[in-house]
Amino acid sequence: MTQTRFNSSENSIHQELLKFIPADAKVIIEFGCGNGTIASQYKQINPHCYYIVIESNPDFAKNSVLQVDKIVVGNLQQNLSTLNIQPETVDCLIYGLDLMAIADPTEVLKYHQTWLKNNGQVLAIVQNVQHWCRIFNLLKGGWENSEIIRHWFTLESLKSCFANAGLQVYEIQTRGEKGEEFQQFLQVTEGLVDALGLDSKKFATQTAAEYFIARVTKSPIPPRRLLIQTIIMDPKVCGTVRVLEPDRFSATIPGVRTFSATKTADLNIGLPQEEKVFIWQRTILNYPSDFHKLKSLLEKGYLIVAEIDDNPLRRPEYAENNYLSYRGCHCVQTSTPSLANFLRQYNPNVVVFHNQLARVVPLYERTLSHNKYLTIFFGAVNREADWKEIMPIINQVLSDYQDKIRFKVIHDKLFFESLNTTNKEFYPFCSYDKYLEILGSCDLGLLPLNDNPINQMKSDLKFVECAGYGVAVLASPIVYQDSIIDGKTGLIYHSVSDFARKLRQLITDENLRKRIAINAYDWVKNNRLLSQNYRQRRDWYLQMRDELARLNEQLKNRVPELFDY
Repeated sequence: MTQTRFNSSENSIHQELLKFIPADAKVIIEFGCGNGTIASQYKQINPHCYYIVIESNPDFAKNSVLQVDKIVVGNLQQNLSTLNIQPETVDCLIYGLDLMAIADPTEVLKYHQTWLKNNGQVLAIVQNVQHWCRIFNLLKGGWENSEIIRHWFTLESLKSCFANAGLQVYEIQTRGEKGEEFQQFLQVTEGLVDALGLDSKKFATQTAAEYFIARVTKSPIPPRRLLIQTIIMDPKVCGTVRVLEPDRFSATIPGVRTFSATKTADLNIGLPQEEKVFIWQRTILNYPSDFHKLKSLLEKGYLIVAEIDDNPLRRPEYAENNYLSYRGCHCVQTSTPSLANFLRQYNPNVVVFHNQLARVVPLYERTLSHNKYLTIFFGAVNREADWKEIMPIINQVLSDYQDKIRFKVIHDKLFFESLNTTNKEFYPFCSYDKYLEILGSCDLGLLPLNDNPINQMKSDLKFVECAGYGVAVLASPIVYQDSIIDGKTGLIYHSVSDFARKLRQLITDENLRKRIAINAYDWVKNNRLLSQNYRQRRDWYLQMRDELARLNEQLKNRVPELFDY
């Protein structure tokens, strides 16, 4: 039977390209989209991108129509002039395994690279002809006789292919199992490697790789190398939004490498020519017993950054340790302007990175209240004082509409138990993905916050999350009045009686609820996606690296003990 398409395991490797696509690309061309999974997932990250697909399989092309902006049934070698792609207008070219399906990929790349902007990128996956399994099978007289593959690659020939097309490879990653059988292969071939004068480490690297993932740029200027390393001290509450997702987006920038670990850090992971940033996420540094940790970072040449997205007044340990967590760092990153103003009394170098949403789910995937119940969402930590005053109103509304309303509550057991209804579901503290899944199944979110110094410094993340998942909100003015346009992207209540009136209004007026949800969704899609803002982090880190001499002098003035050697 003739093979007409790369198999499912190869398609799963293809999906890995998603993590490398620049998140803010305006125009992408993907060659060989398969079932359109990459395009579909990427459009959630960056819905404003114009995504073009060239697919040789008509059935796959038909199935991908809803996922992309334009689709052409064809292959890499066909004349694509009908696409009318102008020179230097494309941000990223994506090749699955399709480069292997043409006899002369260099000539094709020469033509395609003219479409790329000067800083445009190319992403490609190819199979490695030197993979140990292929060598082993060839020695036994076997070979993969595929009618698809017209061009095989080694690591060196892959580099040459891009170089001859006028492109610069800045990273090649390998994929492949390195189990016991591979170790046996290395032992068997050890004598041959020595006899041929080959470098044993290089041979092991080249033969272990089943696939190569190439990251390539058009720019002849090598990217500035930056390591962003984070120690996560509070992974449950904010690790995903404040560290993992920004890291994933930053890693799509040429030259940027990100690494994070929970409550531990290896200070020897830096590579030659990398400028290093170390981020303390929600860390309480002890004064003076943690001086040695900061000294180690200084000796290793790190830019030291504190990451905090909650009011330090909630934890007296910060003050008890003379605010070393902020005074002992070169600079601080936080989530709101009010929090930044508070932190500047301990460190003048503070930047605000607002909480953003990593993706939005297309509204056509949501039912928007076509279910039996209208589902109300509440999920929070330490909010009893904020909801206590409105709970009698909630229960009165539940009594009036008991056959139409159900609640979904995350984490807050007391809130759940205070609801006088059997139409309720409780979920313990869960992963962020599960949290968003539960939120996305609801119609209305309640966001109460009382007026106090701690709440005043909170971010509007819960509104952003609700908006991005098509959930209308009823919120307090504290924090949320700066983001919500009352009556358009949400409803703001200013008293208990106002809460009661507006809650009933949102329950009974389905058109109002849907209109608010759609308006808020559009606002987030246009203003608060991480894809629109993620480069700010890298730019700021490099700026701070450039000013490291000044920052060290300021740090020495704040905590001179760190410079006693």
